[in-house]
Amino acid sequence: MTPARFGRRYIAFLLDIVFLELLGVFATVPLVNQTDQHLTKIMIRWITVGDISPEGAWLASIYCLVLGLLWAMYFIGFTAVCGQTPGKRILGLHVVDENGAPVDWGAASTRFLIGYPVSLLPLGLGFYWALVDKNNQAWHDKISGTLVIGPATS
Repeated sequence: MTPARFGRRYIAFLLDIVFLELLGVFATVPLVNQTDQHLTKIMIRWITVGDISPEGAWLASIYCLVLGLLWAMYFIGFTAVCGQTPGKRILGLHVVDENGAPVDWGAASTRFLIGYPVSLLPLGLGFYWALVDKNNQAWHDKISGTLVIGPATS
């Protein structure tokens, strides 16, 4: 097992973000079409002025809920079922447990639901930890007992 280097992991994550953004657009188009308000205008006004209409609050809440569920299904589902997200697949990376066995639903869920927020909160330091760790593990890998492995040339 060769731990994947940070650069390959980072590119795979960026690819996953692109895929998720595209999926998010398609998943939320029906939601946005249900209102005469534009979600972009609602969000900008909420962020800049701090004012949001009741319909805008409902729309923004549902939008965030749909995207949150989409992200969870994407990262947990692909990791548990395939051992890799589409971005990792393109770069030849796999998520395994520390013994090299496939990741189960519990580890995939812990990795995303607990590990990702912990890695993200201190300005993303937990993600960058993979740069200095001997096994290239980020904090979410350590929390869930996982490794991201790649081809011998990663």
